[in-house]
Amino acid sequence: MQDVRTKGDLLQLLAREVEECSLRDLELMYAGFEAKVEGLPDEYRTRLLEAVRQQIFSAHHRLLVLSRSGAATAMSDPPAPALPAYCRMVAEACSAKAKEKDPKFLYLKYLLAGFTIFVLEEPAHPVGTPFPGGQIVDEWEGTYLCPVREMADDVSFALCPYCPAVQSTEPTYPEMRARREERRRRECLANYWTNYKG
Repeated sequence: MQDVRTKGDLLQLLAREVEECSLRDLELMYAGFEAKVEGLPDEYRTRLLEAVRQQIFSAHHRLLVLSRSGAATAMSDPPAPALPAYCRMVAEACSAKAKEKDPKFLYLKYLLAGFTIFVLEEPAHPVGTPFPGGQIVDEWEGTYLCPVREMADDVSFALCPYCPAVQSTEPTYPEMRARREERRRRECLANYWTNYKG
């Protein structure tokens, strides 16, 4: 994977690997995560599971649709330079997991995340993914914002170092979008009156 030259090549390679897994594998992977978060508060758990559903099933669907549509031929840009490091991290993570149990689901998770990060250039955790404390992954004016991006060093084999999201400089609570929009509207109005030449 680390030797691919274009996003299209990466897309085709990822599609071949993912097609080795069945829909049942995706369901089992999701069920495993669902069991893991059983003890979380209901509202947070519901929002988190919706984001994980997107992370697994939507990414899988988008990957296969793009690869089967022939879109790969138009994807001639090279993937982000972090791809080789990501591939090495995936190999290390799967090797470590293999000492305990079959790393199949972990590998599948990294394949889907690799597609999202390196082909689509989107965050591994979809926009709207909640974190403890109420903040979310958000998008503002073409930039993906993450409230925990700088905490990646605390998690072994994390996706964060490879993710295109940046650390948010202000809180990313769901209601903050309306505040940012209002602030931007006021800035535009102030700029208009300042620069009005009529």
